[in-house]
Amino acid sequence: MAYALQSMLRIRTMREDRTQTELAQARSAKAAAEKALEAREQAIIDYETTKDERRDRVYDMVMGKVVSMNDLDQVRAAIAQIDEEGVLLVEAEHRAQQVVQEKEHAVEQARLTYVEAVKEKAKIVEHRRVWEDEARLFEELTADREMEDFVGVKLKVED
Repeated sequence: MAYALQSMLRIRTMREDRTQTELAQARSAKAAAEKALEAREQAIIDYETTKDERRDRVYDMVMGKVVSMNDLDQVRAAIAQIDEEGVLLVEAEHRAQQVVQEKEHAVEQARLTYVEAVKEKAKIVEHRRVWEDEARLFEELTADREMEDFVGVKLKVED
């Protein structure tokens, strides 16, 4: 006898597989976001270690020299560009942190969805186990009744 809820079990299995795949994708996306965040943090560290050197090089071009106002404006612009680069790196780090938080939330949601799919499938699997046990017991009972009917008939032997 075929299991009556086999199609539902197949659907629940497909849902579980799909949610498991989504969970793996969410974890992968989170790992990529964390890697991007690490790269942003490293860029800030690199910037901080080279910032003073870069400024000194710009200042060295004009220190002790007679320069025009135009040259001083260019120096100020170069220094401002170095400072702006630092601000942009910090903003990029903040955006990367937000992305990591979003990915963490997505992983948690995917995990909860997966856990729910596993629970729903487990219900059907348990139902199938109970159903199979009952079907087996029914078959045994039927076989026992047939044996009783067969044994219960007494043969008369006539001499």
